[in-house]
Amino acid sequence: MTHQNSAPNNLIRPDELQNQLSIGKDTYYDDLKHLGIKAQKDSDGKAYLTFEQAEQVRALRSYVSKYGTRKGFVYEKIENESSIVQVENNSLEATEKSVETEITPTTEEDIYISETHPTDDINLDELVRSAKEIKARNLSMRNLLAVELAKNMSYEDLDPDLQEKVRIAQDAANPKKHQPKLIALDLLKQLRSQKAS
Repeated sequence: MTHQNSAPNNLIRPDELQNQLSIGKDTYYDDLKHLGIKAQKDSDGKAYLTFEQAEQVRALRSYVSKYGTRKGFVYEKIENESSIVQVENNSLEATEKSVETEITPTTEEDIYISETHPTDDINLDELVRSAKEIKARNLSMRNLLAVELAKNMSYEDLDPDLQEKVRIAQDAANPKKHQPKLIALDLLKQLRSQKAS
């Protein structure tokens, strides 16, 4: 970190930026690392970012909230000739014609003025794989829901034809004519009568 003899007027303190963006220290420092920004220190040893560095962090946060990842983020600064930045009480306010940031990938508005076809940059194998994953999830979800519904159903919830199937299966598993318990008792009775005679 570099030390400055005095802090410039257009500084942004880390805690101030974190509060503005509702992010924690870990996220803040990960963003700085991703952007290759090193905070500077004033003569009192307190860290700060310049206005442009803070704008890069804000643009990255906007990108992450839209796409869910830092991957692919590119920061471009476009300044108007009549850009004016007003500084009051260590907080920055930019006029309407101040710094604008551009976030890639291309926005929906820009896609129609692109000279390339929208499918030119698409990897067909990745697209098909994504479609298959979505289909697999949809098919799985139906089965998972059916299993959960079945867990909570009782015999009375079944249709009459299904109740009959259950009854037949129960009879096959526990035949009334040949119940193992009754057969075992009968055999035991025969053994005892043989010993007695």
